[in-house]
Amino acid sequence: MTDAGLSYRVTGHGSRPVVLVHSLALDGSWFEPLAAELGESFRCVLPDLRGHGDSDGGAISLAALADDLAFLARQLRIDRFAAVGISLGGMVVQALAHRHPDLLDAAVLIATTGGYDDAARTGAHSRAEAARAPGGLAALADATMTRWFGDRPDPLRDRAREQFLSGDPAIHAAYLEAMTAVGDFSVPPSVPTLVIGGEDDVSTPRPVLENLHASIPHSQLRFAPGGHLAAFTHPGPVAALLTEFLAETPKGARVV
Repeated sequence: MTDAGLSYRVTGHGSRPVVLVHSLALDGSWFEPLAAELGESFRCVLPDLRGHGDSDGGAISLAALADDLAFLARQLRIDRFAAVGISLGGMVVQALAHRHPDLLDAAVLIATTGGYDDAARTGAHSRAEAARAPGGLAALADATMTRWFGDRPDPLRDRAREQFLSGDPAIHAAYLEAMTAVGDFSVPPSVPTLVIGGEDDVSTPRPVLENLHASIPHSQLRFAPGGHLAAFTHPGPVAALLTEFLAETPKGARVV
């Protein structure tokens, strides 16, 4: 636990630090299989974002979450690191790259977007309103699991549903609203960037990832097996993409 109340795990003892940022309603433990696939060449830091897992709450904004990660890195005496984020986590990484570019030697954005159009923003605010209503998370659970896992059975679905339902509706709603500000942040050219999509992602489909890739001219775009939570359901293929990309962007590298 950091002085700011942020809980985290560290796996591996390698020389390359990687901070893995989870999706909405879950926590850093979901990245443990991916961290294991990355192996001992990496030092993986798995934080729980505000109001998730064992972390304290607080005001919710992408800027504040990015600043939390910068604080954590400095507390761990990590000068530069690669940041990997999935869904909400990818939005946080974009804010981190925008606000603290000198900390990042690479950014990986998985199953995420770089901006909300009017329809997406309206949908997010409607879900936030529904979350705050009595029984709100229960009412949202089925649709959320379908967005995350599609219609295919998945052994992680029950775990995700249980954790989703155990969350704080007010925190969930605040996150849904905060995520709509992702378009306020841009990844600077100094940060090498990889965008990864899930081949079967119904929540963040291919055109969304292609738009994100196009908005970051220096980025690469790859796809992995799986749906919205491909990094959790298919850690092996995603780890292979990460390893290849990070080998191209050595620790401490800068693009000038």
